[in-house]
Amino acid sequence: MSNIWAEKYRPSLDEIVGQDPILESISSLQHFIFYSQKAGTGKTSLAHAMAKSLGWPIHVFNASSKATRGIEFVEEHLLPMSRTGNKRQFFLLDEADQLTPAAQSALKGVIENSHGYFILTCNDLSKISDWLKSRCFVCNFKPISEDDMMTRLSIIAGKEGVKVTSPQMRMIIDAHKGDLRNAIGALQVYASMDDEKAERFLLSLSGNGIPTQEFLYHAFTDSDFDYCLKILAPHSPRISVKEIFKFGMESKGQSNNKLKLLDAAVTAERDFLLGVDENIALANFVRMCIA
Repeated sequence: MSNIWAEKYRPSLDEIVGQDPILESISSLQHFIFYSQKAGTGKTSLAHAMAKSLGWPIHVFNASSKATRGIEFVEEHLLPMSRTGNKRQFFLLDEADQLTPAAQSALKGVIENSHGYFILTCNDLSKISDWLKSRCFVCNFKPISEDDMMTRLSIIAGKEGVKVTSPQMRMIIDAHKGDLRNAIGALQVYASMDDEKAERFLLSLSGNGIPTQEFLYHAFTDSDFDYCLKILAPHSPRISVKEIFKFGMESKGQSNNKLKLLDAAVTAERDFLLGVDENIALANFVRMCIA
């Protein structure tokens, strides 16, 4: 994980940017719900920073997969872990809005009697039950401002020795408005390329930010798996697949390439629905496109 800059430079408590009102509200330990309509606003980073500042362990789970969104996971895994007698620990449950209603109902009882503190993150607060919201302090994370993104990206660029101008940095920020995590990912991709490819990558960030044309060219022309996967790294895997599929089907490409893209997109969508790790599903999508 240390090779992924968003993880390598996960901020400490005093380095969290753009969420000052929330930082003021967490001084009292309790159960929390961190939510925002946009990804990359610091929800998960703040949970890790809280645990690090206290020197407490943090147990991290993600409810986006089939194995972790049901009541069995809550009863068989979370319940025993939260009854160990250790009150100095955190339980981070990312994407808690993916939990089934039954799982949320069971989680209510777990939280009420837990040893330690729960932090739930979500993008759709309406999918969190009123039971859970009444037992947690709800914090609304705002998109990170452009100035705060510029400051954080500049610090990382300086530490990594990245040669990037302010206009180039602005292109990354404009493509990932308010989403600092993906902006850091884009900076890392930019830094890994030679000048020509880096400039083309920045230009590809316009529009929806996903380099669809760039991807299709390198997938079907030179079958460059590493490059294709690299340029998609800063973006949501599921959205990337949908946008590439849409662009490819509407283009004037060869029929055999369109059929290959169709098979890859169908397989990826099936993998997403089955709860396969999104990064694994994306890598397989790229593999099928260039095969």
